[in-house]
Amino acid sequence: MVAKGENLVSRLKQKDPDAFAELVDRYGDRVYNLALKILHNPVDAEDVFQETFTAVFEKIDGFNEQADLFTWIYRIATNFALMKLRRSRREVVTEEDLESVDQAGEFPVHTPGVYPDQVVLDEELRRELFKALDRIPEIYRTVFILRDLENLSTAETAAVLNITESNVKVRLRRARLFLRDELCRYFERCEEDGNGKK
Repeated sequence: MVAKGENLVSRLKQKDPDAFAELVDRYGDRVYNLALKILHNPVDAEDVFQETFTAVFEKIDGFNEQADLFTWIYRIATNFALMKLRRSRREVVTEEDLESVDQAGEFPVHTPGVYPDQVVLDEELRRELFKALDRIPEIYRTVFILRDLENLSTAETAAVLNITESNVKVRLRRARLFLRDELCRYFERCEEDGNGKK
């Protein structure tokens, strides 16, 4: 039994195996699901899961106990997932990539329920969403995944990605604009197909 007041981080630093089991139990599913949303590959997501908790084990002594453990773990997992994605895609991203999208008009920076994962119930629409996500440059896609699919706050997302909250809002707006346009085209195609069948 853990002594009262002894927190998880201090137990981790003492290399308590029960603490690591508790850590994985607390954050394991979220780390795996985050990696799966970024990579769309269960094997790669499992690799990120293993790499993340191995890194946590190795680096926990340097963790500042005043910081947020969840944010730190998510940052590690996101970095591993993005490194794997970059190796597979050799993707080069610039801030100008979605300039045309940015000029398409205003879209609310925080619109709960616009595209959250739990609302996209239709499997075909879900597939369309993730296809569209694959077409967004990484700097926008990752913010969208963290904010709208993982439901992190703007502050948490900024901490995980080590960018400003303003930058999070700009990137999220561009991602949502792009996805809105992509899904509008999808619905237009569906409507045309439906009309064609009549």
